[in-house]
Amino acid sequence: MKSNLVKTIAIIFITVLSVGNVFGQKKQAHEDPKYGIDSASRMECVKNMSLYYEFYKQKNYVDAVVSWRKVYNNCPKASLNTYKRGVKIYKSLYKTAKDPAIKSALIDTLMIIYDQRIVNYGKEGIVLGYKGVDLYTYRKKEAALEVSEMLKKACELGKGKTKSAVISMYMQSTVDAFKKEELENAEVIDAFSLSMVTLDAAVVYNNKLIEKGGKYVESAKKELVNIETAKSNVDALFAESGAANCDALADIFAPKYEEKAEDIEWLKKVTNLLNKYDCTDKDIFAKAAEQQNKLEPSAEAAHNLARLFLKKEDYDKAAAYYEEATNLQEDAVTKALYYYEWSTLAMAQENYPKVRTLSRKAIELNPSDGRPYLMIGRAYASVKGLGAEPVEHRAVYWIAVDKFYQAKQADSSIAEQANEYISTYNKHYPNLEEFFMATNKTEGDSYTVAGWVNETTKVRK
Repeated sequence: MKSNLVKTIAIIFITVLSVGNVFGQKKQAHEDPKYGIDSASRMECVKNMSLYYEFYKQKNYVDAVVSWRKVYNNCPKASLNTYKRGVKIYKSLYKTAKDPAIKSALIDTLMIIYDQRIVNYGKEGIVLGYKGVDLYTYRKKEAALEVSEMLKKACELGKGKTKSAVISMYMQSTVDAFKKEELENAEVIDAFSLSMVTLDAAVVYNNKLIEKGGKYVESAKKELVNIETAKSNVDALFAESGAANCDALADIFAPKYEEKAEDIEWLKKVTNLLNKYDCTDKDIFAKAAEQQNKLEPSAEAAHNLARLFLKKEDYDKAAAYYEEATNLQEDAVTKALYYYEWSTLAMAQENYPKVRTLSRKAIELNPSDGRPYLMIGRAYASVKGLGAEPVEHRAVYWIAVDKFYQAKQADSSIAEQANEYISTYNKHYPNLEEFFMATNKTEGDSYTVAGWVNETTKVRK
């Protein structure tokens, strides 16, 4: 009895002090309308705030909740901490509760606390994130659809401030709802797109926090790591959902094309998803990609179109887009890659002079890539009928093999492939006796291959 009396006196003492200056506010509590409609109710609010907080600090949540409820019900705008601490109180009560009905009621109340926090303190996007994650944590797949809708709104409102854990949970709940046949393919695809856009915005936001400096730098750095993990999680969830098959994607996007043809962000979403899931053979991909490049020309977009039409064997269109891609691309190594790929198209068209022209441009931009040398060698090995005498026609293989040697000297990673070509084509060299009779050239002499090739090599076995 004596111990309880001492505690009560201590709490009352703290309460009296709080009336004069509640948690450091400038205005006296009995004058501040956020604590109640009149002086008496305001003082009662302050008393209950102090009472529940003392129990809260001691982690005595059973006793804390009695006074906390009075603050929550009678002066809901008194402090943001009412809602933050209320969440913690109810989560603790949930852990210790045994009766399933009581546990369910506690979760219902927890959700209402979040709703009232939004009503009184705003920041709906952020609070919905907390609410959705908690609802899924406690009710799992049972609440998948509700959580998905909740976290979709959280992502739309929160944008870059949305936490990576919220975005991952959004995708998880959406996939769960889809598997329960509560959502359609299109809604899963939209969820994936929104998740990735929101994660990209979060990267920008957290990088700005780091640049700004201050107390949020370390947490922003940690969040950037979490964002990369979330991207992998979201990608994996989408891939295994079954919603990402090519026919489903095409069926969803194709009917919307006419309506969305001028919407660059929609076009990017379509091309990115179809490209990601190797659905570039769908007609909607070509239409969306060409329209995207028309509205917003770029080297990358033109390159994607070039590869698409190369795959479709529409060589004229492919060549036109390779030309556009190389003209727009400023990075030397990337431009060299475009020229190399373009040379493979010229090879398919059997335009061997063009193969050499494009390959030489690639070599000039990136001499350490041996593949363009291989292309020139293959072009030379494909040429027929150069030279006045039949035996001279085979001299082109000397030039071809020269290029294969140059290829592996420039790039050791393709040495094995170069050696295979060397082994194949050195068997086709001219017979030296016949060659001497036709040209008066013998082993070790220089010889210039005729025609457009016009390169000099050494006569050899």
